[in-house]
Amino acid sequence: MMNRDMIFMIDVPEDDQQVQNAPIIRINEINDYQDGFASNKPFSVSFSVQIDVWAATIEQLAVFRDVLDKIMTENEWGQYTGVIDKDPDIDLYRMARRYRAVQVIHFN
Repeated sequence: MMNRDMIFMIDVPEDDQQVQNAPIIRINEINDYQDGFASNKPFSVSFSVQIDVWAATIEQLAVFRDVLDKIMTENEWGQYTGVIDKDPDIDLYRMARRYRAVQVIHFN
């Protein structure tokens, strides 16, 4: 679907922020926190990530949306918010989708 060299964690290097490199993906962890407790010990951790996709058309973003949602759902991540806008710094459309997952902690 795309050049794997255009998938980044945390930030996209400035040299790669070019229209001709689209589509571009960035994955950022938003937060993680202990959210379930028993006997003062955590038994689960919640994680949230944001995945941004830059593409030349909104139609391309729709394809990425469907693929991302499928992959994330198969891996037990739930999508909870999303937005599509025009990035003012580069002449591309940007889709941002946030996903959440809960991991159970097994302790002795």
